[in-house]
Amino acid sequence: MERKALRLLVIVLLAFASARAGVVPGRWDKVQAEKPGTEMIVILTSGDEIQGMYQEVGSQELRIAVDGAQRALPKSGIARITTAERRTGPLWNGPLIGAIIGGSLAAIGIAAYERLDSETLPYVAAWAGIGAGIGLGIDAAVQSRITLYKAPGME
Repeated sequence: MERKALRLLVIVLLAFASARAGVVPGRWDKVQAEKPGTEMIVILTSGDEIQGMYQEVGSQELRIAVDGAQRALPKSGIARITTAERRTGPLWNGPLIGAIIGGSLAAIGIAAYERLDSETLPYVAAWAGIGAGIGLGIDAAVQSRITLYKAPGME
């Protein structure tokens, strides 16, 4: 019984770790997906911050408008780019994490007191659904600046 619970806990932790979506360091993908005119905050490797309107991105530079003037910032000088406005992040990861946690807690609880079989599986599914609902609610409520780019080696 204890081995099953330990295996289940390891599976939950691995699933939780893989559910975290992030930015691939050094890639412009998320910046390119933004519409021109989106307000961004660019943090330079020097530590300076520049807030401006996104214009376009080339292979090695970002063009933004700052106070109406165009600026080209070299990729090598950029540490991080975030949205200036706070946004709701992706809504898929909260329900996934919630379902994993809810279902796992139910499975561990059931396995500790009785056997986990086809009769008790609906309880695990129900708690996974409750966890998914809680995760969705949390995801929808949390708004933050979204990181669109980070340079390799930067935290």
